Amino acid sequence: MTEISAWLAAFADEQRRPEEVARWAGATADAILADGEVDVADLRPLVLKAVEEHWYAFLDRITLPEAPFELVPSARAVALEAARRHLGLPLLLKVYQRAQEASWDFAVQVVRQAPDDLDHEALLVWFWTKATVWFGSSVEQSVLIHQAEETRIRQRGDARRFEVVSEALSDRSVSPTELSAALGGHPVNIPGHIALVAHALAADSIEQLEPALTAVTRRMGPAPSVLVRPGGTQMWAWVALAEAPEPVTSAGIDPAAVRVTMGLGGNGLDGFVSAHLDAQAAQRVALAPGRQVPLTAYDDVAALVLIAHDPAAAERFTRKTLRGLADAPHDRLRETVREVLTSADTADRLAERLGIHKNTIRYRVAQAERLLGRPLRERAGDLLLALDYHDAFLTKPTVNTHSYP
Repeated sequence: MTEISAWLAAFADEQRRPEEVARWAGATADAILADGEVDVADLRPLVLKAVEEHWYAFLDRITLPEAPFELVPSARAVALEAARRHLGLPLLLKVYQRAQEASWDFAVQVVRQAPDDLDHEALLVWFWTKATVWFGSSVEQSVLIHQAEETRIRQRGDARRFEVVSEALSDRSVSPTELSAALGGHPVNIPGHIALVAHALAADSIEQLEPALTAVTRRMGPAPSVLVRPGGTQMWAWVALAEAPEPVTSAGIDPAAVRVTMGLGGNGLDGFVSAHLDAQAAQRVALAPGRQVPLTAYDDVAALVLIAHDPAAAERFTRKTLRGLADAPHDRLRETVREVLTSADTADRLAERLGIHKNTIRYRVAQAERLLGRPLRERAGDLLLALDYHDAFLTKPTVNTHSYP
């Protein structure tokens, strides 16, 4: 009975003949590109070379079975070229799938033509086992190379995008055309912009930045949007909209992990910049210790942002305005005062909405006025601003503690 090992050695010598390698490589490349589903026809010379190198290396493993696996150079080049052409992993995997199918068909034909006294079943198992390991190792290394190159390309593009945006934000030293080109064609010379800034509260929340921004931009409709990755715990976005649609929801954002702020800007490059500056400024409030809001619009907290630039003066203003109402035991009083000052409801409707008796509201208002030392609606604007600052910066946090910039 013919020994499999001896037959395989003779098979390998026969298959190394240049004409046999060319025949095998050409047939396999044709199988890979057969129906156009794998649309890399102009890469045929590189694919052909990769098949040849793979085949030579596989044949070498017949006589050197213990040799460590190493991806052939042209296969590495295929993975790199696919990434550089922005051809995704599914296409790369399809290339290997087609090659493996062609290899299996070839192995079946070879076994059929083997000598009758050879154990055909054992030979088929040998081919199947070796080919499976070979293709598995090739795919694994090719995927890693493809992903690493994609990451390198993205980071290089991200770095350039951030560089140009930073120039626009700092001194407007780039033209709208140059900025638009760096942002992949995002419109800059338009009537209005919405800017978003997402901030991760911890390092393990950084991966949630992009999903958080996507959750917001999707709810703004089909308007063009673009992401910029400055690195660290922030990610930026711009949406080509003159005004925020109503309402802008923040569904899907965990405020214990990520906070998003929004700014609106006017025309052209100046609007692009001012929208971002407002969104960044709003982070001062969004990251305040007592605030647990996933999405904060600058226009809603503009006055609070301004006074928060001087924390010591802002705290003095708050405590002087609230007087005894600032004390810790009076949380419910402060909540009732805010409702009374901001609601257009009658006392009866307000009481119904809050789930309390209208006399309770009157009692709380009277108690608050005693602590304030003046009528509730006297300096009502200052009172609401002081309440906002107290709740954001002077109230102990319930979920997260995070200092503002």
